[in-house]
Amino acid sequence: MSTTQHILVPTDFSPHSQYALEYAETLARALHATVHLVHVIQDIEYTEEWGNVYTKFKEIRKLIEEQLRQKIHAMQESLASNGIPSVAAIGHGRPDVVLAEYALKHNISLIVIGTSGKRGVEHFVLGSTTERLMRSAPCPVLAARMKKS
Repeated sequence: MSTTQHILVPTDFSPHSQYALEYAETLARALHATVHLVHVIQDIEYTEEWGNVYTKFKEIRKLIEEQLRQKIHAMQESLASNGIPSVAAIGHGRPDVVLAEYALKHNISLIVIGTSGKRGVEHFVLGSTTERLMRSAPCPVLAARMKKS
């Protein structure tokens, strides 16, 4: 691992990713690491032939990104209030690919990702970003799963 520690926490603002952030915060405090918060937007494929819908998607996308930036900024403020430096980013594309590329580019030491533990048909249909990321990441991936109540 490098001297400066960098921990990547993908977030979709779900309770699972919040749990991963709390886990990463504990690690960051112990390792004096910087936390990288990344949200990935899976782009909808559409064409200009969609007419007015295409224009609406472009307008909505700007609004959504602004709301996401505000949410990530709030997360950064929370980390800063606990003395943990952070970086925030919003990516576009397939989450596992974007996250692996981000980790490589930013010399990430560890990825802490929340997982919901989907099984069966739901897992088969939706796939697992966590599983794909574990296969492609250039660093260790810690899957943080919330305990069932």
